Amino acid sequence: MRKYQFLASIIGMLLILFLLVGCNQKTSLDTQDYQDSESMQNDNILEEEKISTEGKAINPLTGLWIDEEVAKRRPVAVMINNLKKALPQSGISQADIIYETLVEGEITRLMAVFQDFDAKKIGPVRSARHYYLDFALDHDAIFVHYGRSPQAEKAFEEWNVSHLEGISYLDEVMFWRDPERYNKPGMKEHSAYTNAEKILKAWDMVGYDKEKRKDLEPVFHFLEEEITPSKGQVAEVVLLPFSSYQVSEFRFDKDTNLYKRYQFGEPHIDIENNEQLTVKNIIVQFAPIYPIPKDTAGRKEVELVGKGTGLYITNGKAVPLTWSKKSHQSPTSFLNENGTVLKMNKGKTWVCVFPMNKDVELLSAHEMEE
Repeated sequence: MRKYQFLASIIGMLLILFLLVGCNQKTSLDTQDYQDSESMQNDNILEEEKISTEGKAINPLTGLWIDEEVAKRRPVAVMINNLKKALPQSGISQADIIYETLVEGEITRLMAVFQDFDAKKIGPVRSARHYYLDFALDHDAIFVHYGRSPQAEKAFEEWNVSHLEGISYLDEVMFWRDPERYNKPGMKEHSAYTNAEKILKAWDMVGYDKEKRKDLEPVFHFLEEEITPSKGQVAEVVLLPFSSYQVSEFRFDKDTNLYKRYQFGEPHIDIENNEQLTVKNIIVQFAPIYPIPKDTAGRKEVELVGKGTGLYITNGKAVPLTWSKKSHQSPTSFLNENGTVLKMNKGKTWVCVFPMNKDVELLSAHEMEE
């Protein structure tokens, strides 16, 4: 009987050893299978990334990927009417950067800068003021406008600015009048429109260089990973009282991490897609702004060659910056308070050139509600 018990014990031990070896082999195979699968997944991800960026390049205005041929092209800067009577505007939601500052009459005018765009209607387009040319020169952009001030007329020639003007032989090539506005009393001057196709056609006719200057330094520098400044002031609501007429407002949307734009107490809408304008970044550039002496129309001077202070606002926070511009032909440089290059989150930017003798109001969403 003991003999059989001994044999049974031996057989049981052999079975256990067999099962253990089998389990180890299975575990080893499963691990290898997982590693092989993970390696294949990583290879697939890398291949997808390679395919997704093939033929692409970084948009110098936003830091985002766009078609490489479009990225090489000089941007286009269009002068946009921002008078309340002239609203709503068209096509400006496609702009990568929007500049805003004062003109005569205590109103603001916008300059929409496009790198990658196909807008079917852009406007209403208005006349140039000389200091907006500095914004266009910062990016070597083709400046599109309908009319000009005497100061701008002089600056176009002296500063050698590439521009396409409606009040010229290009009018019928590049512009049309919105018939409803044109025939409405007091709206004729707010009725000139263009689009991407017409701008590119006029550009071809004039023969301006298509690619940016080789020595052009970028105005904006972008981070690889998005950040929210750890220091700085809460800026979930940004109020910029340019004048008693124009208060520009931005409200941070935590769902999208973008700022929604408001003016005249209402959402700022692009009528072409019926969407509210949004931006990732806001730059407030404080500058001397004052009436030009003896100018009978009350036109303004905005000193953009020089240096000053400002704010960089993103993701609900505002931090100080400094800016400098050595000449009309050299780009504006934005630096952190410690003197290092300002690096921004990728996306669209709204630049407000704001009177240095006025205050910007920064609030939390809670403070705004009170």
